Amino acid sequence: MNILHVAPIDSNKISGIRQNAVSLAKAQNLLEGTRAGLLISSDDPHPWQLPGIPTITKHTLTKGCPRSQWIERIAQAVCYPDLVVFHSTFIPFHAWLGEQLTLRGIPYIICPRGGMTREALGQRAWKKWLGRRLFFDQFVAGAAAIQFLRQRELERSGDWGRPMIIAGNGVWLPDENLCARPGTHQQRIFLFLGRLDIHIKGLDVLVEACQRCQSVLRHHGTVIRLVGPSFRGSGEWLEKEIRARGIGDIVQLFGAVGAEERSRVLAEADLLLQPSRTEGHPASVIEALAHGLPVLISPETNMLNEVLAARAGWGVSVHPLELARELVRLSLVRGEVLAEAGRAARRYAVRELSWQRVAAKTAEKYRQILRVVRRAA
Repeated sequence: MNILHVAPIDSNKISGIRQNAVSLAKAQNLLEGTRAGLLISSDDPHPWQLPGIPTITKHTLTKGCPRSQWIERIAQAVCYPDLVVFHSTFIPFHAWLGEQLTLRGIPYIICPRGGMTREALGQRAWKKWLGRRLFFDQFVAGAAAIQFLRQRELERSGDWGRPMIIAGNGVWLPDENLCARPGTHQQRIFLFLGRLDIHIKGLDVLVEACQRCQSVLRHHGTVIRLVGPSFRGSGEWLEKEIRARGIGDIVQLFGAVGAEERSRVLAEADLLLQPSRTEGHPASVIEALAHGLPVLISPETNMLNEVLAARAGWGVSVHPLELARELVRLSLVRGEVLAEAGRAARRYAVRELSWQRVAAKTAEKYRQILRVVRRAA
């Protein structure tokens, strides 16, 4: 089975889509009888070199090549796909390529990564409405299936009239010696790691919660670290809010970090915070679990039920009062409580979240879709 992943990744930005699309293709290439390639659909002209993944960029594909010949150029550079997986939503190039696939009888799947939920469609609503009218609804209508990352994402996305599958993200498991040691540090560190998207990630709620319980956090030596790239001016907004609320000593703001630095940041923490308003299947939560770091997450991360069942963390609503109460409670608990949750987090990640396991499950779902399509042809 030849699989082509199409993803709008950027060489200058570390994002969930970049990490997960690349890792999934790499892991699927390790499976017997499966070949996975990558088409980078952003306008990034960077000459990508991804070991173990045959790759072509939009820039290379479209340069001097009419749409009618795109599939042949992809076949020469990567593979002639049996199935194409589009990552993300509302990208006209994806719809244009989808038209060419349909003409060739090649099925495709859309993996919206949270982009088709009611909450996501409510962001920049008029642009989403226009995009749906112009191209997106037709693109969805031609899909063989929609791949949601979690059951809750499916439920919050509604019925788009296409078959639906659930196949989530994974993680390359770090060595045990790189894992976190929650509850053992002299200073308790609570971490947010990821894109500093104020609304989606609930960072406005987190900042307000920290202000409400600042005296307790300060007294017990707990600090909140916000680590990640700025998003539409969010870094400046956070700096201003932290300063205005007088919590600069307990809320520390850092910029983007690379892969090795992410691992170090996770290993230094006692707890990951993710009070998101909407998600697909957040990479930072998966990474934290793999590093043996317990998590405090909202139901909207789509991982709360699994985390609670594994005893790998706790849940919180996207509300400043409740989040403040949980920050206080987890600042005061014995270190062993955090340590045990961290051990449970690692066990769950090893059992369910490795890329090898995720790739095998995903490939089997793709084969099922191909069988259905071929029977109907």
